[in-house]
Amino acid sequence: MQKKLMAENKLLLLFLLYQMDIPMSEMQIAEFIIDGEYMDFFSFKKYLRELIDEELIKESYENDNTRYTITIDGEKVLDYFSKEIPNIKRTAVLDYTVKNRRRIKKEFSVTAGYFINREDDYLVKCGVYEDNHILMEINVSVPTKEDARMLKKNWKKNVSQIYGSVMQTLLSQPDAGGAKSAEIAENIDKKNHREK
Repeated sequence: MQKKLMAENKLLLLFLLYQMDIPMSEMQIAEFIIDGEYMDFFSFKKYLRELIDEELIKESYENDNTRYTITIDGEKVLDYFSKEIPNIKRTAVLDYTVKNRRRIKKEFSVTAGYFINREDDYLVKCGVYEDNHILMEINVSVPTKEDARMLKKNWKKNVSQIYGSVMQTLLSQPDAGGAKSAEIAENIDKKNHREK
């Protein structure tokens, strides 16, 4: 009986992440699990860690927050064993996602759009927001509409890695290579001023 309950609880976590279909914080997941009294907090933490170790859930780090998503292997396990989740719990997850997806998505949203900047280029505006606060915004000028579309697509697909890389670079101590990068940036800036 204990093993069945453990398996059911793990499947419930996978089902929630699958249905929500957006990265969720630990507190957002716990809100459903604890408020619904499906398991206690310590069991929740234990099962979440086991699912991560089993590579059925992926954790990613963004702005000192950890977000969780279901992996492809997690989806396969869920597809195979989803019938083990009682209907009442499945219904509760579905109701919760319908009522809360928009709110949770607003708490962490990624945007990207483009428009014609001048006759010969496009400006792509990309952003990451959490709780209606800007984490990062970036504007990139590209020469073609195809480039703009590709940048928009890649931003949304790789925002976690891009954000992490930019933050790591900006918050690290400059080394000898940093001086060279500054020199290159200065030369580009001088060239742009001459062209104007």
